[in-house]
Amino acid sequence: MGGQGESKLTDVGAHEWRVAVGYRYLHGNQFFVADQVNSTFAPFGQPIIYHIHSADVTVTYAATDRFSLSLTVPVLDGTQSAVRPDTVRHAAHAFGLGDISLVGSAWLLNPQTHATGNVALGVGVKAPTGSNKYTDSFFRADHSSIQYPVDQSIQPGDGGWGVILQVQAFRRMFARAFAYVAGAYLISPRALSDVLRPPPSTVYWSVPDVYSGRVGLMYGLLPQQGLSVSLGGRIDGIPYHDLIGGGDEGFRRPGHVVFLDPGVALTRGKSTFTFSTPIRVSGSLADSATVRPNGSPSPTRASGDLARMLIFVGYSRRF
Repeated sequence: MGGQGESKLTDVGAHEWRVAVGYRYLHGNQFFVADQVNSTFAPFGQPIIYHIHSADVTVTYAATDRFSLSLTVPVLDGTQSAVRPDTVRHAAHAFGLGDISLVGSAWLLNPQTHATGNVALGVGVKAPTGSNKYTDSFFRADHSSIQYPVDQSIQPGDGGWGVILQVQAFRRMFARAFAYVAGAYLISPRALSDVLRPPPSTVYWSVPDVYSGRVGLMYGLLPQQGLSVSLGGRIDGIPYHDLIGGGDEGFRRPGHVVFLDPGVALTRGKSTFTFSTPIRVSGSLADSATVRPNGSPSPTRASGDLARMLIFVGYSRRF
């Protein structure tokens, strides 16, 4: 499926195991108002800078040629740099185990007889194993500081259980070329976390749904050497409304980012290496209505940071 740190499920046969290690780097340094970059609306007119490194280990077992189970254990290291109420730029940092997930996936058609096209559906659960209360110094206008939970964007976890829905499909288009589609949606039944936004706010962070989708074309550039390339599109986002439970409660940053998604994959025997660098082509944040503890809605301007750069590196091996 291209260089996303994710191998195709068809790489794993019945009773085989696959261990995959993935690394992602996210960088952001442009403040958005709706769909326009405008740092003058950022805190004290200075952009917020993000450096987020994450790594995960995924162990997959194929019970049959059509059904597999995958356990993913992530670790996150995130830094957010911003000008605080003391008018000085400070960096906040978080590090720790993320939210572990278990997903079962099944091909709708027999892979042995449908090697040129198939569709897989997956469903799983995400556990709140990662902390959403990692603290660092929060600097006030009088230059004093208190320990306070860092921004939700760099917390290792979101504080809630989740249901994961996945779809994956591919189809041979012509010699050595396959079209692919992949998508995932995280349903978060919990409306609010137990973490307040920085003082003087009395609003809690929400536990929002999250989605991601990819579509494109993969081409076997050098089949004998196991080298393939891919080019497509990618979208990542947080919806305005949760599917269940969440509504508009708490504070969230609904919006989406669209990327041009080039990648490369190299297979050597039972090992596969992947690399990709999605390039942002557009992004937008949506106005939301923060619900305060007394039940009254308060309009929230569509502003904040969006990922400017992504890098994915992956390695997997079948056993």
